Amino acid sequence: MAFMTKDGFRLYHEDTGGNAPAIMFLHGAGGNHLSWWQQVPVFGEEYRCITVDQRGFGQSPDVSGGPGPAALGTDAIALLDHLGIARAAIVAQSMGGWIAAVRQRLAAASPPRPAVLWHAALGATFRRKEPVRSFLYAQVAGLNAPLPADFREQLGGLTTPVERYAATRVPTFFLTSDEDGLIWPELSETVHRHVPGSRFERVAAAGHSTYFERPDVFNREVGAFLKEHRP
Repeated sequence: MAFMTKDGFRLYHEDTGGNAPAIMFLHGAGGNHLSWWQQVPVFGEEYRCITVDQRGFGQSPDVSGGPGPAALGTDAIALLDHLGIARAAIVAQSMGGWIAAVRQRLAAASPPRPAVLWHAALGATFRRKEPVRSFLYAQVAGLNAPLPADFREQLGGLTTPVERYAATRVPTFFLTSDEDGLIWPELSETVHRHVPGSRFERVAAAGHSTYFERPDVFNREVGAFLKEHRP
């Protein structure tokens, strides 16, 4: 078990180690570091994979009176610095993608860190066909403490104008799904159109958590994108 301690706060993380190019996985508001169990074994063959329980999730409870969502981005940067990683790809789902876009240093580090952002809960097709994995998804989420009542309001206040993100010129891949009922795929596509040079993929028969529901497609498409930008 590994923790980074910062101002009395302990951030839990797991690191496959090694000298390969690094990927940091940032989970959504329904997840934690365990969410990426279908990604780390695959990407770990070629990359150094860092998963994290973000502040307020899993084994990283916020300190009393702590900054809450406002610190999610700086936590991620501090962890990379703590691990001695100067450059990493950011693979981020839902809330994680929000945070990656908000933090300019995380999005606009020099050299740029490729970002895979998607706003892709589970689709109806997945829940019907995969009851066991649906149960596992709920169990993973159940390891998190209840979020503060104003968590989403705080998170919403961190919005970054798309033009500011586009100006960072970070290579970006937006991956969404047809059954995403939280952030409609049309919205993700609209954002993609405002980020010059970005890529967009819409996956069938999945909901808000493409990485969990369609890991075969997700891993293939994200892997191909990262390979294009591998240092």
